Amino acid sequence: MLNPVEGRNHPHRHRGIVATLVLIAALVAAIVVGVIEVNQPEAPIKVTRQFSGRDVYSPDVLPDPGGNGYIMWYGGWQTQQTVDSGQFDTIYRRTAPTPNGPWSAPTTEIIAAQVSPGITEVNDPSVSVTSVGGSEQYTMFFTSLICRPGSPGCTTVQQLAANGQLWSATSPDGNDWGSFQPLSVPDPEHWGVASPSVVLQPSGAQEWLVYYGTGCLIGMASVDANRNVLASSIVYTGPGTQCMANPFVFQSGATWLLFFDVLEPTSVDAFRFDVWKTSSLSPSDWSGSTSTPVVVVDGVHQCAAITSAVLPVSSNQFDLYYGSVVPAISGVCDDLTQSRSIVMTPMTTGELDATTASHSPQPADG
Repeated sequence: MLNPVEGRNHPHRHRGIVATLVLIAALVAAIVVGVIEVNQPEAPIKVTRQFSGRDVYSPDVLPDPGGNGYIMWYGGWQTQQTVDSGQFDTIYRRTAPTPNGPWSAPTTEIIAAQVSPGITEVNDPSVSVTSVGGSEQYTMFFTSLICRPGSPGCTTVQQLAANGQLWSATSPDGNDWGSFQPLSVPDPEHWGVASPSVVLQPSGAQEWLVYYGTGCLIGMASVDANRNVLASSIVYTGPGTQCMANPFVFQSGATWLLFFDVLEPTSVDAFRFDVWKTSSLSPSDWSGSTSTPVVVVDGVHQCAAITSAVLPVSSNQFDLYYGSVVPAISGVCDDLTQSRSIVMTPMTTGELDATTASHSPQPADG
C-alpha cells in the first residue's frame, strides 16, 4: 500500500503493498461497541468506527450531488483475499444516508491495471464535482505506484517513494472511471509525490489547486480544466523539524485549513503518526502559519491516524475521517497494514479554533 510519510528522513514504507501515503492520526483510549475515546490535546472526544476492513485508509467524503446522502472513496485492500490474489492497493466506494453511516458494501472503483501499464497500485483518492454542459462530472486525483515492490529499482523505501506519481480520472457518475492521465508535477529531488488533496478553485486558466506530499513537505499545483499542471511549488515546510505527509485542504469562511500527518520523532516505535493542522487566509501562502495537533496517538490503543479528510456538515460542524492503525500482534507499532477501520469524529468550529492555539503537547508515551 502506498505509505504515508515519504521522503528525506522517513520515506515511504511499503505497507503491505502500495505506498501508504497517509498516516493515521492520534487516537487514545478504549474501543467499546464501535466507539473509540480519543485523548485530544484539550479533552477526550468520541470517535465512531464507520466500517472495518483490511488495511483501509485515505477516505474522501462528499455529499451526493443528487441529494442521496454521502459518498466515500477510499483505498487499501479491504480484504486479505484481495492482496492474496495479487491485486494490491485499490480504490473503493461506499455510500451512506448520513455522514455517520451506515455505509453500504464496498464497490471496486479503480484497480491498477485500468490506469496504465507498469502501475502496480492506486490509492489516496480526492474527488471534486463540477457541472459540464448541464451534467455532473466527477474528477478524481489519486496516487499510483509505478514499480513492483521487490523488483530492481523498487526495493528500498527510498526507491518506493521515488516511484510515487499523481494521476487523475473522470467519471459521469462517480462510479465508472476513465480518461486516466498523469499529473506532471516536477520532482527534481526524486522524493516522489503522493496523497493529493484537490480544491475546486477556478481562476483564469486554473480550475483546481492540488496539494500533495513530497519529501516530508507539502506542495501545491495549479491545474487547468484539462488536468494539466500550470505551476507547482512547495507551499508549506512546517517548523523544519517535522516529517509531514498526506495533506487535506479545505476552506471555512475566509480561512483555509490544512490537515496533515506528522511522524512522531520521539516515539520508541517505528511507525507513530499524529494528525496536525494549520491555517491561512490564503490557499497558497502558508508562511508564518503555526501548526498544532488535532489527534495524538498513544501507541497502545492506536499507532497512527492516517490520511485524514474533513467534511463540512454545517457552518459550525466538521466531521474528521481517517484510517485507524492499531498495534500488530506483537503489541508494537511496526506495521502500517494494521489500519483496520476508517473512523470519524465530529468537531465544531470552536474546537477547530481551539486546536489552532499555539502550544507544545507532550509526546504520547510509547
